[in-house]
Amino acid sequence: MARWRSIGILSVALWGAGWMSSGNLYAEGYSLEDSKLKTAGDLVNTCTVDPGHEHYDSALAFCYGFFEGAIRYAEAISGPGFDRQLVCAPAGTTRSQAVTVFVSFMKEQPQYLSEAPVDAIYRALIPKWPCPE
Repeated sequence: MARWRSIGILSVALWGAGWMSSGNLYAEGYSLEDSKLKTAGDLVNTCTVDPGHEHYDSALAFCYGFFEGAIRYAEAISGPGFDRQLVCAPAGTTRSQAVTVFVSFMKEQPQYLSEAPVDAIYRALIPKWPCPE
């Protein structure tokens, strides 16, 4: 996970408005209830909230913060004493790119929307950026 270490607070640049405005997976869209993150679907709603939504800034910050926590957790469990990293993203990969991979994966594989959010993150990221054996 050393490659993820370069991802800091300043890398939280907003991705393109066109991608963000592509809509949520659920017709009812984002609500503050989604921030409880009971499912991967809640995380998708949080990460894809429309820019005009009254809670856009807090939802996006929460999304990126959740990804940061998941990444840091993976780094912690793949440190000394563990023999394998979970994800080997290329140097310079941002949280924004990881979120894009996650949301695209969930749109293509909606059967995982009821899964735990952290599990779903790695279900999406591991095949995209696998680590060498």
